[in-house]
Amino acid sequence: MRPAPSRPTSNRGPLIAGSLVVAAVAVGVIVFAVWKFGLMAGNELDVHKTEAAVTQILTNPTYGYGVENVSNVVCNNGKDPVAKKGATFTCVALVNGTKRTVAVLITDDNGTYEVDRPR
Repeated sequence: MRPAPSRPTSNRGPLIAGSLVVAAVAVGVIVFAVWKFGLMAGNELDVHKTEAAVTQILTNPTYGYGVENVSNVVCNNGKDPVAKKGATFTCVALVNGTKRTVAVLITDDNGTYEVDRPR
């Protein structure tokens, strides 16, 4: 009598466990980065970080508007804006000593936003 053919054994357990560990670490790094460097504070934007980012967008000549002499940026009357798609708020800035309004549109529920040029 011949022995029954042996079935190939599958040793996927360590591979699956390793993949889960890598995925968990990646998620942890993303969450930490958003917490540490992001602009979100719960479902709101941190108004002080937002003001700094708006200033950067207004003054950056390559990725922004390249406006010079921007100071005293105050967004949403100093209150944390809600991060909800379609929400808007305004910032006020001094540009060359003149008070200007800057409109901001939140484009998704993650707090991504677009900054208009000063008016």
